[in-house]
Amino acid sequence: MVLLLIPGAIGCTVSDFPDQLNGGLDTNKFTIIAIDLPGYGKSRPPERMYSVESYPNDARKAGMLMAKLGYHLYSVLGWSDGAKIALLLAIENQARVEKLVVWGVVPYCSAHDLTAVSRTRDTSIFDPKSRELYVKAYGEELFEQLWHKHVDYCVSFTGNAVAIWDIRDRMKTIKCPTLILHGDKDPLIDKEHPGTAERLIPDSRLVRFANGSHNIHQTYAKEFNKIVTDFLLE
Repeated sequence: MVLLLIPGAIGCTVSDFPDQLNGGLDTNKFTIIAIDLPGYGKSRPPERMYSVESYPNDARKAGMLMAKLGYHLYSVLGWSDGAKIALLLAIENQARVEKLVVWGVVPYCSAHDLTAVSRTRDTSIFDPKSRELYVKAYGEELFEQLWHKHVDYCVSFTGNAVAIWDIRDRMKTIKCPTLILHGDKDPLIDKEHPGTAERLIPDSRLVRFANGSHNIHQTYAKEFNKIVTDFLLE
């Protein structure tokens, strides 16, 4: 089975998925394609261009990459902002996306989401493991710059961040089996979002990590990888 892994905001392969790529997901069972989105990781320069089309553009480019590589059937794993792109891929490539796994998922931008992301301008509140991985990938100064640009985009773009993201109607059209994972102590995600995603996506199930935060794939890597592997191989 071919897997496409999509990192979160400003994230890249080395910052977001070391616990999946370094033996966490079995390469005897999976062919893994992990990407750095335009403007992040090694897909820079140029710098990230922000607009209302940012996520659709990411999804189109990811789909084009998989087609160019010759993978016409694959499953998609997406975290946080990567979950948005994964959802779009599943919507727009119904015949190609075999299964979908998302965590830190946001069906729409709520007031809670805006407040939560605004607080993260102070990156000292990041989970220590996540912050260390970002700094290792970018260096302290560039990490701060990239993250502040992302926060500004989410909070103030066109004066209405809701315009950037609301996919609730389109989520109903997803046909592939979908696994939604969620950390119940995630401070960034509106507590209504995982249940909303499960309700809207027809063939979906929700798995909760009672003590998990936003980065459950890092802090609960062994359990996370097993749950995901079992789902993909069903």
